[in-house]
Amino acid sequence: MPIYNYQAFDGEGTLHKGTKDAASESEVRQYLRSKELFPKEIRTSRFTRKKHAGAVKSSKLNWPKISFNKGVSGKVLTQFTRQLEVLLDATIPYDKAFQLIIPQTEDSGFQSILSEVRGRVMEGVSLAGAMEMHPEVFPAMYVSMVRSGENAGNLGSIMRRLADYYEAQERLHSKIQGALIYPAFMMVFGVAVVIFMVTTIVPKITRIFEKQEAALPLPTRVLMNVSDFVVNHWFMLLLAFFVIASGTITFLRSKRGRTLRDQLELKLPLLKNLRIKIMVARYCQTLSTLLKSGVDLKTTLEISKHVVVNKVFINKLDLLIIDVNDKGVPLSAAMSRIDYFPEYVRHVVSIGEEAARVDELLEKVGDRMQEEVNTLLEALTSLLQPALILVLGGVVGFIALAVLLPMLNMSQILH
Repeated sequence: MPIYNYQAFDGEGTLHKGTKDAASESEVRQYLRSKELFPKEIRTSRFTRKKHAGAVKSSKLNWPKISFNKGVSGKVLTQFTRQLEVLLDATIPYDKAFQLIIPQTEDSGFQSILSEVRGRVMEGVSLAGAMEMHPEVFPAMYVSMVRSGENAGNLGSIMRRLADYYEAQERLHSKIQGALIYPAFMMVFGVAVVIFMVTTIVPKITRIFEKQEAALPLPTRVLMNVSDFVVNHWFMLLLAFFVIASGTITFLRSKRGRTLRDQLELKLPLLKNLRIKIMVARYCQTLSTLLKSGVDLKTTLEISKHVVVNKVFINKLDLLIIDVNDKGVPLSAAMSRIDYFPEYVRHVVSIGEEAARVDELLEKVGDRMQEEVNTLLEALTSLLQPALILVLGGVVGFIALAVLLPMLNMSQILH
């Protein structure tokens, strides 16, 4: 734990100096306030710097911070949001709520962030302002809703909506992962079986054929050549695989690669409908959640576009934002200019504008789109499984045919 040197005045103006072990500067300030001291200067001691410099050599001590800088999982953030909602509904103050939540948090990095947030809140900073200093953990949507809840005095209900929103997103994410587990297992298992047959079984069988002077069928010759190449040049194949895989990953992470990936997502026949429905569902749910929380439409549109992720879709939403915020075009009319929004979504939003219930109807649209996503996922999974069986069955059938054809020819010659 870092060591801090401090200088602070008491109520009579006497200067006090000392040191304090603390997780952050905010904790030192809290300690001084408990002693009725007013901090003049707080700085990390030189001993702490030397200690940390030596600790850098041990990568184990740095792993939690490195991993946390990339953010926290949605599950961790959802759990924290739900816990905070329950405590705020019980009229427990911020500082006490955080004090109860922090020990229950398993992620050590998240614990550190929550401690800093609590410290800043104790110093008089708003909860939204303290969270805003950690954008890698608390998204802009999250901060905007918290700020709205603080201003309106209904932070407990805002946290409930946030928790419901993130739980819905987690369920969708788990649904997609679950739908891909079985096909991925089949693919890996099938490829492993084929490799085993080509490298182990086929060479033993083909030795018998090599002793025969008769011409072998084309499938058998192809299989023998493939088997010989895999057995004798497996290292080259492995190297080529890693080069292609790393090159593909590097390209997809580049700006041009991300653009190409986003374009393909919206053009490939089977993937197109699924991705569009997922993005529209997430966008409508985010719009509804923000509008229900009292965030103005202009801010809502700016924040919500980022949940779409796809750059091509975001460019379209930028045009929608210009139409609504700058030109005064109704939201439904602006949506009608984007092909990705289904007709019934635009129609429902138009009805919501006339009845001043856009937030409620957007929530229903988002829920319906998510149901369509679940149905489409089940259909695609049902289609993908037999397709994989056909492909793997075709490969195994070709191997069996290539092995059996020479045997049939040999039996005919013997007869």
